[in-house]
Amino acid sequence: MSKLLALQHATFVNAMKDEYAMTQNITSIDIFDTFVKTLSVETNVLSPDKLKGLVFKQFKEYGDFDETVEAVAQNVSDIKQSTQDAIVAIDKKDTGALKAAYEKLKLYEERIQDMETDMYTDDVTGLHNRKYLIKRLLDEDERFKSDGILIHVSINNFLKINKENGHDSGDAVIKYVSKLFQRNLKVMGVHFIRYMGVNFVAIVKQSVATKVETVCQDTLDLVLNQSFKTSRGERLSIELQVDTLKFVKAQSFQEVYKNL
Repeated sequence: MSKLLALQHATFVNAMKDEYAMTQNITSIDIFDTFVKTLSVETNVLSPDKLKGLVFKQFKEYGDFDETVEAVAQNVSDIKQSTQDAIVAIDKKDTGALKAAYEKLKLYEERIQDMETDMYTDDVTGLHNRKYLIKRLLDEDERFKSDGILIHVSINNFLKINKENGHDSGDAVIKYVSKLFQRNLKVMGVHFIRYMGVNFVAIVKQSVATKVETVCQDTLDLVLNQSFKTSRGERLSIELQVDTLKFVKAQSFQEVYKNL
């Protein structure tokens, strides 16, 4: 890999402070954009748009992006071939070949569905992730598709739990909270999303907003009024917070989220 593009830590920290308030939630995209913008100013060689491509190229070398793209391309190629085989089989009235082509198509469809599930699922909780929210629940400009309310759930004492009880207990708490909300919201057709870290969101249509708010409050009370038992038998309290905010169709998700 080529030498990584770098900034002095103090320079990047100051840039982040200029861009965002200390109490503001930030995303990985925010960090990426700030890094690129600051690097452009410091080097004064390439524009942010051109630097963005270079930074992303180095970033993607660490992941399995190319493997994923190749797998998708291969599946698409296989599907095209199977479709062609099916057309030939129909022309020749070869039912055996047609059945074989159909079975292949089913197999490739399942593979693509599995890849999509992996892409949109959080590893720890099994919930849908931030990418699912952006790609499936918002429009192409990351705006809401209809009126409704945005629900935000956060575990406020998670760092303390991790520090005093260990990361296994922290993961167990995240899974416990996720399972409760997902189970209670799913029956109303609401997806509970792990947005980032210990922050979860749900986009709720106006038609079920009142019922969902009641369910969330009941779930919050349940968590707050009982202690959580870890795998080692330790009892601990979970400091959970639920916030809601109305939004209207075509309003920016980020705009609403920052006001929670």
